[in-house]
Amino acid sequence: MRAADEALSTVTQRLIAAQDDERARLARELHDDVTQQLALLNMRLDGLARAVPASVTDGRQRINEAREDVLKLVQDIHALSHRLHPPRLEYLGIAPAAAALCREISSQQSVEVSFAAESVPESVSKRIVLCLYRVLQESLQNAIKHSGTPKVAVSLRGAADHIELTVDDFGAGFDLETNHRWGLGLTNMNERLKAVDGHLAIRSQPQHGTSIRARVPLRQE
Repeated sequence: MRAADEALSTVTQRLIAAQDDERARLARELHDDVTQQLALLNMRLDGLARAVPASVTDGRQRINEAREDVLKLVQDIHALSHRLHPPRLEYLGIAPAAAALCREISSQQSVEVSFAAESVPESVSKRIVLCLYRVLQESLQNAIKHSGTPKVAVSLRGAADHIELTVDDFGAGFDLETNHRWGLGLTNMNERLKAVDGHLAIRSQPQHGTSIRARVPLRQE
């Protein structure tokens, strides 16, 4: 049984890694290819609008409305590309990237997401950074979907030998023994953390909110 569990865990981790690679590829294609084509389309619409006689106001208005739709689509594709593979993870690091994600969720959802960081090391491996970011994404998604809370608190704290992410909501909570509502999301978080020798802990009680804690050891290179 243990060997079967380990084999299943290995397969799951490989699937998650393949999924991350595919997300990165799709993000690059969306950013480098699709948005460029839309930019060219917008330029053609601009030229078309200039070619329409000024007296044909209805035609110009329709073209300008189409240009606005294209620009909105470009913004949506940029947002999707960043969700698939956030470039700020590579350039900014885990703390600024996590803070930016919390701000985005707060602005897009009717939930206040606070963020605090303390003693987070500047140099953290890409695997750990991506792991913690994906765990944070999944935790926030589940808190918004299930808890009904208007507020979520996120903290990221570093120590000499580990880094710890905590996500606390103050919503409905659930019974850990009988409710398996997180399903695949919880499995993915667990397997991501296993891949970096990390640990996931969940505390929850009905009407007393839910706390997610992900702890990852930091190895000295």
